[in-house]
Amino acid sequence: MLAALILAASLPIIACDTPAVHDGDTFRCDGERVRLFGVDAPEVKRGQTPAEPFAYEARDELIRLTRGHVACRMVETDRYGRFVGKCWSHATTDINAALIRSGFATEYRRYSKGVYRRAEQQAKEARRGQWGDPR
Repeated sequence: MLAALILAASLPIIACDTPAVHDGDTFRCDGERVRLFGVDAPEVKRGQTPAEPFAYEARDELIRLTRGHVACRMVETDRYGRFVGKCWSHATTDINAALIRSGFATEYRRYSKGVYRRAEQQAKEARRGQWGDPR
């Protein structure tokens, strides 16, 4: 347990004010591309590929959650060289969980291994976002 705490404390942290949000699970903070750990948001429109349902709602929710000061602790670096992190802000102590709880994103279980299971269950039970009435 102590070794895990020491390791967690030694992982890099980045911080910035009002990051530039790219989509529902990615933003730029202090010049670094940040991918939210354990979060899978619908893709926004890219070229001729249309946006997935709730893509812009997820992006707007991430913008709301990242207003003001934001900080992220690195979990890993992904295959695209992005900083993958667990983030917090003035709006919430856990941006990752809050975005999933909104119903506009889901838990990316392949990587998170169930860390955000409860947040996704809360979104389903409350019928928020994609768990609400079909469009």
